[in-house]
Amino acid sequence: MAPATSDVPATLFDASKHLAYSPPTRILTMKDLHLENSPISPIAASDPFPLLSHEAVLEHRRELFSPKVIDNCLHRTLPGSAMLRGMAQRYTPFIQSFWNSPEVLKIVSNIAGVDLVPALNYEICHTNIQLGSDGLDGVRATPVVPPMATMDGMAKPEKDSADKKSGYDNAIVEWHKDSHPFVIVVMLSDARNMEGGETVLMGGDGKTLSVRAPQMGSAVVLQGRHISHVALPATNMPERITIVTSFRPRDPTLADETTNANVRCESHLTELFYQWSTYRLDTLATRTNIMATKLRKRYAENVKKSDDEAQPGMCRVETVNFDEMRSWVEEQIKYLQQTMYEMRPLDEE
Repeated sequence: MAPATSDVPATLFDASKHLAYSPPTRILTMKDLHLENSPISPIAASDPFPLLSHEAVLEHRRELFSPKVIDNCLHRTLPGSAMLRGMAQRYTPFIQSFWNSPEVLKIVSNIAGVDLVPALNYEICHTNIQLGSDGLDGVRATPVVPPMATMDGMAKPEKDSADKKSGYDNAIVEWHKDSHPFVIVVMLSDARNMEGGETVLMGGDGKTLSVRAPQMGSAVVLQGRHISHVALPATNMPERITIVTSFRPRDPTLADETTNANVRCESHLTELFYQWSTYRLDTLATRTNIMATKLRKRYAENVKKSDDEAQPGMCRVETVNFDEMRSWVEEQIKYLQQTMYEMRPLDEE
């Protein structure tokens, strides 16, 4: 089966062809996990739900495993796994258009209970790859069409997995909280006969709850910034490839707890820090404009009420609430300090 290639003309997102959405049958709340609601949403996670059409799965794979993406965006992580990061804006036009489309953003936002946008272009379609016996060399040979989960296709990975530890010790992604408020995880492999692969959530009472792994083209939504979780390895699969797109609130006045904590070590920092800085400054500029607009509106109301001629320029009614302004300024200072902290040198943890 031929590996992915970049010689195919770019395809852009078309909702009529590339979505196969059906709502999740269950959505867990933070209270279901005995956790406090976050500042932005009471939603914890969804059960798997269909999202990508088969054609969309193929387009994702075609772009992700193209030579340019592998040459520039491949990172080795834990033994037995690798990732692709930061490819969307430069190398994958379909993926960029898919995850920024109004249709997809509406689906993710409705499930999450808050209006969301991609955290950064760099965080679109982060790809986790469970390596087979060919290791990193095998990534370049990844085909566009997912290998079918036949008995022959499963025999080798199943045998390889027999020598590995089971459970949390061999997690494809270890216990962690995400760097970004919400994520969506999508399966790009044939998982019909998969064993394992669940995402395990840690509850506030110390008990765990498993969310089953999605089938090919299906997804789960998770408020991963506030829930400790682990992704277990999968067996009985010829491959396991999942993609993760991270989201933050669209509303700049909502709490923004985005960090670079788990991604700095697997990123091209020159690009990541540029995107990070401009997003933070744009957010600050919007917050500043909102506050200035609020003061102008209040001032106009005060002038109208207190000046016989309703003329600005000598309003004798207090417009600036000093406690309010002090709190706002302190919040923005903290935001800027956090912006710099998230760009600290890698050896300063």
